[in-house]
Amino acid sequence: MDYIISVLNTYLDNEDLTKWVVLGFVFLSAVALTVSIGILINNLSNPLKQRLNTISAPNKNRHTSSGTKQIDKTLESIEKYVTPKSKAEQLNTKELLMHAGFEKSSALTSFYAIKIILSLFALIGAVIATNFFPELTSQKVVIYTLIAVGSASFIPNIILRNLAENRTKALRNAFPDALDLLVVASEAGLGFQAALNRVAKEIDSVSPELSQELQLVGQKARIGISIPVALNQFVERTGLIELQGLISIITQSVKLGSSMGDTLREYADEFRDRRMQKAEEEAAKIGTKMIFPLVTCIWPGFFAVAVGPAIVKVLDMFAGR
Repeated sequence: MDYIISVLNTYLDNEDLTKWVVLGFVFLSAVALTVSIGILINNLSNPLKQRLNTISAPNKNRHTSSGTKQIDKTLESIEKYVTPKSKAEQLNTKELLMHAGFEKSSALTSFYAIKIILSLFALIGAVIATNFFPELTSQKVVIYTLIAVGSASFIPNIILRNLAENRTKALRNAFPDALDLLVVASEAGLGFQAALNRVAKEIDSVSPELSQELQLVGQKARIGISIPVALNQFVERTGLIELQGLISIITQSVKLGSSMGDTLREYADEFRDRRMQKAEEEAAKIGTKMIFPLVTCIWPGFFAVAVGPAIVKVLDMFAGR
């Protein structure tokens, strides 16, 4: 506390004003903590909300532990306090969360709650760490603290984007194999929905993510959602935009009642060629990417071995004169 007062005193140049500012911050923190605890208790013990949850979803969390239920209720109660007001940012984050495999309604709130918690830990850690370096000026302390908080707030975005890209890439690589299985199942006499369910089971050992997504498509089709709509939702969840053409083909075949075996085989070959072209493109980039480790790691050592002795002899020659 004395350290914080001394830092503020360097900016305000008034000891009494600094103490009042610190007391004001403490008062506001106490009020915010009290209000937060009150909101949580009110949401957890509100009989009307409990009754509504029981009526709206009596079997929704039958196999869910009470701890998970309490966490979901807590996240629901703090949603409007931690999520951003910008709808565009919310939609973008929701899309990344879906692509990464986090489809629960509380995923968005959990993500921003994690960002806030990490920022608070970074703030506390930076303030504690700067105490071990008394030679730092107050301006540098503020700069390092802001850098730590900004980094802690930005790191979850990077991790989420990497998770979404890796999952989409894994689904894209496994989809041609699923198409081949779908062709075989369709030509064996199964309907499209039955073939899709069979493929979802068979592909589980190769790609559990794709198996889960295909099973979800089959479940939506069984409860009355049309197959084109379920497939469009599949594309929205996974981020595989290149499957729009396949969905158009399947929609047309379902409407006309025609066989889609040959069409699916051609599309599977095209999708596999596209995957091979992507792999060749990545392989062609290796030469360019190798320039940086060559320049930073190999060439300095090579020049030290090849040119170093000559430089030493030249220096000895000039030293002898």
